[in-house]
This record gives sequence, structure tokens and C-alpha cells, in this order.
Amino acid sequence: MSSDFSPVKLRDAPEAALRLLSEAAIRPTMQHVEHVSLSTQVLREIRTAIVLGDLAPGARLTFRDVAQRLKASVTPVREALLQLVAERVLSVGLGRTITVPLLTRAQFLELRVIRVVLEGMAAEAAARQAEPHLADELEAIHRQLDEAKMARNARQATIQNRAFHFRLYEAAALPALYGMIENIWLRTGPYHRYIFADPSKHIFDSPGRKRGAPQHAHRRIIASLRAGRHADVRLAIEADILSGDPIILPQLPEDTSDRVLGLEKSLPDLEMSSRMLLEGKAIPPPQKQTGRPRGRPASRR
Repeated sequence: MSSDFSPVKLRDAPEAALRLLSEAAIRPTMQHVEHVSLSTQVLREIRTAIVLGDLAPGARLTFRDVAQRLKASVTPVREALLQLVAERVLSVGLGRTITVPLLTRAQFLELRVIRVVLEGMAAEAAARQAEPHLADELEAIHRQLDEAKMARNARQATIQNRAFHFRLYEAAALPALYGMIENIWLRTGPYHRYIFADPSKHIFDSPGRKRGAPQHAHRRIIASLRAGRHADVRLAIEADILSGDPIILPQLPEDTSDRVLGLEKSLPDLEMSSRMLLEGKAIPPPQKQTGRPRGRPASRR
């Protein structure tokens, strides 16, 4: 198990609550820890460790080890891990070992396509009923994201990036949709920190940004919210999700040719860059274009 999975003294509920809430509202609607059961506390801690990448892909989890790290008894840990297995966030391997799944490129792309659909829907729904202060809140979160990236703090950048997305989705007031998006993020979360590991691949919204340089998708979301352009919020969130492919996919194992063919048949609209990365090919240097296909703005994180 990753050494970053830090223990939490669950018997000291107020301190645990403060630590969770300080991580940029991992779940803004979270109850105070003292008002929930021990099993729920354990489940939240493990979920947080997964979505932030503190538990690396392939990490093996045992009831006893997790219980020792969380200073909890084995029973609530067992309940939490088995619930995450049932949700397909964790998997059971040989010898009934529970692990953080290793995704292949095809598996990741399937989940990414689902993210585009669900998160695009949530973003546009949020834009349709957003209060004026939502844009201000998102701007403050994005400023912290920029600060974390410039400090080369990949974990904090991951925290702030997730806080930005889920504050937007929370505003949609669609709890069933929110829950579906949470599950997908848990399944892809261990890979999100790759996005922030290399500062050269980021867009920084700083005073030194060159004229004509691409604007971060988060900034387009904020501007579109202020202008009441609902559809543009959806397009910008889609671009933000797609921007992770060139960074994450090369880190993942390739699939068999049959799996690649099956994915392409099921999802014929896979973008060209994703298709090339899926097949293990290098992406050619970008060429100057007069327009963007399908109306989606280009973006990098």
C-alpha cells in the first residue's frame, strides 16, 4: 500500500473532520464526522485516498493493514472495502486479495467517454440555475489550483481540481447524477495525479501568460457562467476532460487487438488523438487549424 495513505485517528473526531474539510471540500455536502458511524468515517477515508491517488493502481489492501493505518478496528474496514468492491471501485484478485484496479487504455477510455456524457450534463444543468456567487467560488478554487501547480504540488493540485469539478456538479442539484459521477472519479482517480506531475504540460493563468496562449478550460467555464452561456459551460468541461488523454494514456498498458477493435466499434466517435494513443502510436505535432471539429474548444490542463 502506498505510504501516502496517512492514518487518521478516528477516535479524535473533530481533528479528523477538520483535516477532511481542509482538503478543499472533497465532498462539499459532507456531514460532520462526529454525526456519522465509524464505518462511514472509514469508508470516506478510503474513498479520499483512492480519488486523490494516495493508493496507487495495483496497490494491495488487507483488512488488518488498513485498520492499523486508520487506527480503527477490522470490522468497519472490512465493511468499507467490501462495499467498494461491490461498487467496482476495488477488485478482488487471486487469493481473494483486494486491490486498486490497474486499468488498460481501453478501460480508461470507456470510463472517460462516460465522464464526458455525465459531467457535461451536470455542468450544463448547473449553469442553468447557477447563483451569481458560483462563478466567484470556482474562481477562488481555480486560483488555488494554479498556486498548487506552480508549487509543483501534484497532490494539492489534484485536490483543487476535484473541488472545482464537484462544486460545479453540486450546483446542478441532481443527486443521482452526482453520485454516478463520484463513482467514475473513484475508478479513474488513481490516475489523475499523472496530469499534474509535469508542470510543462500545464496551462497557467498567471500575469506572465503569453498573449494568444490557450486559456485554461476552467477559465472558460467561469466566463461562460458569468455570461449565462449554458452550452459553452458544457463544451468547456468536455474539453477539460479530454485534455487528460495525452498525459494519462501513455502510462497505461495496451490492450489486445480484439479489445481495441471492440472499443472502436462501440465508440466510433473516439477523438483521433485518443484513438492513436489507444493503439500505441505517437501523436503528430499540432498543425495550425482554422476551426475546431464538433465545436469543442481545445484544452490542456
